[in-house]
Amino acid sequence: MSLRLSPQGHIDRKVIQAIALAIKIIEQITGAIEDYDIGKDDAELLGEAIGALWVILESNGYTIDVDSNRLRRATP
Repeated sequence: MSLRLSPQGHIDRKVIQAIALAIKIIEQITGAIEDYDIGKDDAELLGEAIGALWVILESNGYTIDVDSNRLRRATP
């Protein structure tokens, strides 16, 4: 809810860090989706959720470094 009310282009760093952590957790789940015995609809919801989280990170100039798995500023 606070994300919707935040001014576009600026979200507190603690929120950005929480979003990055959420992405990492969801990616761990989606890496072995069959192990969770969920349906196609639930799998699609997970995909939509992770897409929305990435949009928040990227629109605020952040990414997750694939080598270090850490949050960092995106290069322009």
